[in-house]
Amino acid sequence: MLQTAALSQKNSEATRALAMQEDILEKELSEIQKVLLAMQEQQQKQLELILAIGKAGRLLDSNSDFVRQGRAGTNSSVPEKKEAKGSEFQSERHAGESNDSVSAAHPDFLL
Repeated sequence: MLQTAALSQKNSEATRALAMQEDILEKELSEIQKVLLAMQEQQQKQLELILAIGKAGRLLDSNSDFVRQGRAGTNSSVPEKKEAKGSEFQSERHAGESNDSVSAAHPDFLL
């Protein structure tokens, strides 16, 4: 009978200790969940910021493309004039050369 009472007492103490540990673990788990939720919210904000920056970058790129296209449209005759000058220069150079010139015979001089 004495042994049963002692075992019952030990069992009761162990149950109380386990209940206290359970409370402590539940509190720790609750704190961990709060931290994880805060981290998830922070990640969501970071993702939204990244997406906003990407969208702003695309808008800037499209605006700069638009500006470049506008400039290209107003300056479309300039490249043609440069090409015309280049072909005039080439025809003058070839007219001044003879068939036995060094540049015609050696490929390094064609640069």
